Amino acid sequence: MPVDKKLVEKISKLSRLNIDESKINDFVSNFEEILNYIDLLEQVPDNSNQNEEDLISDYATRDDSIIEKLSNDEVLMNAKNKDGKFFAVKKVIDEE
Repeated sequence: MPVDKKLVEKISKLSRLNIDESKINDFVSNFEEILNYIDLLEQVPDNSNQNEEDLISDYATRDDSIIEKLSNDEVLMNAKNKDGKFFAVKKVIDEE
């Protein structure tokens, strides 16, 4: 689909946007870039006929082994401010 000034004006009218006359050429080039990118995406091969087992075998799996974790005391050992077994931080959300 060719993008031109007329198409940009139509889209701006439909979307209720006021585009300055001086910026319409910028919009034309931006729309062309977007449409070219979409055309690129349409060229990607469709693997919808791929077998489900093939898809599952492509994923990496991890070992569900038990790992050793730090205790609360070890985690808070170097904390500047703490409140019991939690980190104490400055309040950043105002209550209204």
